[in-house]
Amino acid sequence: MALYVVVSAAGEVYAASYFQQADVFVALLLSFAVVCLMFNLLARHEEGGATVAKPSLLVFVALNVVTAINWIGLFIGLKYAEPAIVVAFMVALGPTATVWLNALIRRQGAPPASDIAVSVTIATIGSYMIWISASGNAGLEWGARSSFGIVLAIVAGLSLALTNILVKLLFDRGFSGRQVLAHRFYGTILLLLGLVDHSSIAPEISQHWFAIAAIGLSTIIVPLLLIQQGIRRVEPFTVNMVLSTAPIITFLFQYFDSRIVPSLHTFIGNALITAVAVGNIYLQYRRSA
Repeated sequence: MALYVVVSAAGEVYAASYFQQADVFVALLLSFAVVCLMFNLLARHEEGGATVAKPSLLVFVALNVVTAINWIGLFIGLKYAEPAIVVAFMVALGPTATVWLNALIRRQGAPPASDIAVSVTIATIGSYMIWISASGNAGLEWGARSSFGIVLAIVAGLSLALTNILVKLLFDRGFSGRQVLAHRFYGTILLLLGLVDHSSIAPEISQHWFAIAAIGLSTIIVPLLLIQQGIRRVEPFTVNMVLSTAPIITFLFQYFDSRIVPSLHTFIGNALITAVAVGNIYLQYRRSA
């Protein structure tokens, strides 16, 4: 799990730098096409598993929509905002929103008072991090599209929560992890086909094939494989604890990006997000023990 955090953090910082002068949609289209093909081949060799009936088909359609919003929002957010702040929103908003969506979608009742307190704390820290960026105290200068990047990071974090709920629903219906991964990226590929400039695909590949391959491997393919193995081999409590360190690890990797000036304000925000995430995980662990 630690390797997952390190690889994805390094890949996200590298992707943020690369996307400043390259076509983000070409890199994502090629990466997700490879991911989709790879997991479809793996799922074909897997015995058992559920079949896609009409009720499950609707869940898969919804999963494809929110997956597209989540991943494309993440990468465009990385292009226009500081990576450590984008990752902080992903880490903080995903688990917090999951609590509320569980209450609504899976009818688990009102969240405990501790979860409500965590949600308010996360919202407060998130507001602080938005102020960091807008006031020029972040590692990157506030630009014309910085607010767009922050909004997309928030949307990506919230959609991640809905993604987790939909994946859990499919697991409850007997689908395996490989089956879910095989069929969750069609919407992302279709949206990217609509967004990409088709005339730029061949030139981008010929000029930047190594960078595209590195981004696809480090931010999508390898992390998905690593997190699957981590979830399978490690207790959920340990998985969540390790994942909560992602904002700090991403902040450290930013030292390798000459565009980003180290910011004490960003570090404090990331440390607060990590502390709240760890505290929330511990509270949930205590409740379930």
